[in-house]
Amino acid sequence: MKTFRLIAAMIPLVAVSFGTASVQQRARLGENAALRYWSAFAQMQDAAITDQQAKELNLIFDGTTPYDDLKYKELVEKNRAALETMIRGTALANCDWGVDEKLGSEAPVDYVRKALALGRLNVLYAFHLAINGDKDGAVRVLSAGLHFSHDVANGGTLFATVAAKNLLAAHLRAVAFVLHMAGLSPAQRSLLRGAIAPLGSDGLDWQSNMKRELEIPHRLDSQASAALARIIPAYVGVFNNPSSLPELQQVIASAPQSLREIIPNPKRVVEEKQDLTDKLQQTRALL
Repeated sequence: MKTFRLIAAMIPLVAVSFGTASVQQRARLGENAALRYWSAFAQMQDAAITDQQAKELNLIFDGTTPYDDLKYKELVEKNRAALETMIRGTALANCDWGVDEKLGSEAPVDYVRKALALGRLNVLYAFHLAINGDKDGAVRVLSAGLHFSHDVANGGTLFATVAAKNLLAAHLRAVAFVLHMAGLSPAQRSLLRGAIAPLGSDGLDWQSNMKRELEIPHRLDSQASAALARIIPAYVGVFNNPSSLPELQQVIASAPQSLREIIPNPKRVVEEKQDLTDKLQQTRALL
């Protein structure tokens, strides 16, 4: 009888504990920026930007081609709701895309492609606002876009990192474009400096994401696996010590053919990293 009463007394406590845990779990899930970004992806309309259009946009960013608001404003307006959803998501510090690393190279990466489309739209949104005199709005959009672009690489491999790098570079070019086109107040410049500051000197965590890339499961024989074990620390180390690149290239060249075919070209990856570092320095100098 005493045992029964004890169990009965414990039930409300267990229920309260379980309820509290459930609330905390929901709160943690709700605080994941990636979920907001997925909502933004779902809201996108006619958002696909071709590679040719992307090249045209880069010419606009570089100042060699004028921005034509008549050409892009309808697309921007169609996607304003999606972009504002994304912007609200950037207020959350945590971003976990939930990639299943156990799937290796088969892990879905559709979010990266969708993020590229949304990020490019965001740059157009900033231009649209600036052209129409809303410089505060343009700064707000660019600041959020820098945060979003950085989030794209969270927990990802090289594909996500390069996509994030391209989006960051596009937003940095857009900052320079808006500065040249519209001019910004000291307060507006300060907001952009604040958005760039968390990016540090490199912009992204190239080391961790490359390590994750190289650790993707592959069906390698013992010889290739041993070679990969030597390559991983050397590849990760080259980001901090670019002078070791020739040595890394030699190690890769001596690896079995089956392994060489899946190792990303380190020279190109280091160049991508350096390009982003240079653009960050240039933009900081402008601000």
